[in-house]
Amino acid sequence: MRLFITTLSLLSIISFGYALAGYGTSLMGNEIRFDYVVSGLIGGFFCGGLAMFLWYRHRKDFFD
Repeated sequence: MRLFITTLSLLSIISFGYALAGYGTSLMGNEIRFDYVVSGLIGGFFCGGLAMFLWYRHRKDFFD
């Protein structure tokens, strides 16, 4: 379970980076990629929320 929660946390960070990359395309002179931003935010919040929910549910296992 620890490895799964760690993987979800890393996927959350990667997804938020994906959203920033979609927003950062405007700095290069292109238009903002709203599909990158939306999918990154949805994925980031979903993976982060699921990781926190699973950690809260199994927190007794972490401190044994």
